[in-house]
Amino acid sequence: MVNRLALSLMLAFFVLCPGPAAAQMIHIWPTPLGKGQPAMVTACLRGSPARAEVEFLGRKTPLQRGARGCYYAVVAAPLDAPLGRQTLRVFADGRQAAAALITVKAMDYGVRRITVHKKFDDLSPAELEKYKKDQAKIAAAYSRRTPERYWSGPFIRPVPGVVVSKFGRRSVVNGVEKLPHSGVDLRAATGEPVKATAAGVVAVALDHYFGGQTIIIDHGQGVVSRYLHLSAMLVKEGQRVAKGQIIAEVGATGRVTGPHLDFGVGVGGARIDPLAWLELSRRYAAALEAN
Repeated sequence: MVNRLALSLMLAFFVLCPGPAAAQMIHIWPTPLGKGQPAMVTACLRGSPARAEVEFLGRKTPLQRGARGCYYAVVAAPLDAPLGRQTLRVFADGRQAAAALITVKAMDYGVRRITVHKKFDDLSPAELEKYKKDQAKIAAAYSRRTPERYWSGPFIRPVPGVVVSKFGRRSVVNGVEKLPHSGVDLRAATGEPVKATAAGVVAVALDHYFGGQTIIIDHGQGVVSRYLHLSAMLVKEGQRVAKGQIIAEVGATGRVTGPHLDFGVGVGGARIDPLAWLELSRRYAAALEAN
């Protein structure tokens, strides 16, 4: 029996455009899409195109062939995404095959207020110069589009601890509002082992002024994970790592009030709720690896 909700979503959001590889079906889950949240796109295309991709909010992402001969990708609405109906387009061999409307909705993630050492309020010229270089390196890692998919199966939690600060919360530091929290803080003690959430290549391993000892792993196809405030980094840039491999130890380096792991995920350049990604990765991996 056809799921009526899924069918209604397909009918509501599906717009067929003429072309040699017209879509038989396009489905997005979940919808509507909250700011900072990921969604999986399923596109069943006629003609088995050699190249297929999806475009959403100005970002293009390759579609990967998987279950039932359909194509799959994950898109995301960053925290600064525009609200309301946004167009998602599917391209096959360079020509638009279909389009869908996705409603992006606001999310109330709450507010966190923290007090840290005043040294983090004013950086010296040397500290500022290093900070800018580190930020550029981190931004480049989030923008990577490695064609290869290094990972398989669902992503895992890097530490087992409970959430102590949620993703997306507006951050007020020493009374001044900063950027929203782009990761999730997980309870952990200093020295506790940190596992790679999935297989990949270490893109960044550096000591950041605010993030402390920081690792970013490129998992391929626009997916990255990051780990902040570490006390020890056990891997180097360019190193291949396996899912579950111990890559670091929890710490309290950088701008923090105590030891914990700040864990983050990026998809297609957008920083998203890592716990939502862990859940979606189960569905996404199952679709890609069904054959």
